[in-house]
Amino acid sequence: MILIVDDDVMIVEVLRKWLERDGQQVEVCFNGKDAYDCVKDPRCRCVVLDVNMPVLNGIQLLLLMQAEGIRTPVVLMAGFKDFDEQEMGQFTNVVRFFQKPFSMEEMVAAVRDALRP
Repeated sequence: MILIVDDDVMIVEVLRKWLERDGQQVEVCFNGKDAYDCVKDPRCRCVVLDVNMPVLNGIQLLLLMQAEGIRTPVVLMAGFKDFDEQEMGQFTNVVRFFQKPFSMEEMVAAVRDALRP
C-alpha cells in the first residue's frame, strides 16, 4: 500500500489516480497525525509526504518515524523553497524530494523506485 499524506485535497486525488492507474493500492491521510497510525501498518510500503500540513507536519512525522525505527521509504514534497534535498538527508528513509509543482510521471517513477527491494 502507498500512503499519500497532504492537506491539499486536489493534489491527493490527482496522485491517487496516477498511482492507482500504475497498479498501486493507495490510502490517503490529510495530516501527519492521522498518517502516524497508517505508517505503522505493515502493509504500508511507501509514503508520499507533504512537508507543510496542519496538526502534525511532515518533518514532525519523519522525526516520529525515525524515533520508532520505522524505515518505510518516503517520497517528500514541499510547496515552498525552504527545504531542499540536502537538508532532508538527515532522514535516512527519504528517498526522493520534490518541489511543488512536480511532474506526475516523475513522482510515479520515484514511488516505483522506492518499492524496489
